Amino acid sequence: MPALCLAAVPILMTQIQSQGLAPSLPPQAEALFKAKDWPGLADWFETAPPATRGAHYELWIQSLNRSHRWARLAEVCEALQSLLEAKSGPRLGTYRLYRAQALSQLGRHAEAALAHAENGRLGNPDGFPNACVEARLAQDWNALLSCAEAWLQQAPGDAAGLASKGEALARLDRLGEAEPILRVALAKDPSIASAWNNLGRCLNEKQAWTEANEALDHALTLEPNQVEALFNRGRARFELKRYADSRDDFRAALALQPGDPVLTENLKQAERYAALPAAKKR
Repeated sequence: MPALCLAAVPILMTQIQSQGLAPSLPPQAEALFKAKDWPGLADWFETAPPATRGAHYELWIQSLNRSHRWARLAEVCEALQSLLEAKSGPRLGTYRLYRAQALSQLGRHAEAALAHAENGRLGNPDGFPNACVEARLAQDWNALLSCAEAWLQQAPGDAAGLASKGEALARLDRLGEAEPILRVALAKDPSIASAWNNLGRCLNEKQAWTEANEALDHALTLEPNQVEALFNRGRARFELKRYADSRDDFRAALALQPGDPVLTENLKQAERYAALPAAKKR
């Protein structure tokens, strides 16, 4: 596809400085815009002169976003970021927000986490929460911890930020640090299902099976299809000798994640114990 022309930005800046606004859209583009024909408008911009693209870059990237052309959107926004910030340095702009969204849609979650975190540092209130989501999807627990801590610097005591920090610490096997943070998060907002799951995981590791089962009950009441919470509760229930309940949890988890070897092995063990005569289960 055609590359963004470097001449577009100085032309744009001259127009803004001299006229206070960008020139009117050509009639064909105006018609596409009024019709909300975003794919058509995106196609039109690809063949438009570089100066026109530069003058209307906000509409260009909007058309790419609304027509879900994520790869091209990421490419254009990265070029715009470099050009528009060449003199000013980093600043929050629509092109940065769209780039982070495009990276996420492309499944480039580690890059999206970095992009959202940078937006957070530049003042976007959703930057660090979004960065935590992307770091979690990338399973980059160090990044999740870093983003959660930055979130909490901006919003001290935020329940979701605390839950994200607790999750990161739990995933990094820093369970002794994770547990009190997760408890504080849940005291502030008991509706965070992932925090209940991570608390249950911490409690399992310290063999507090009854309390772990209670925490995981909360998690699964809020979100019944959490595979990990089903696994964690199945483990707690097995240790509590509730073998039939443990078996049912592992079955439910395996139905959501077929073929998983860890779930399969745990289910076999729970089934074997659940089938034993009552006297032999003691």
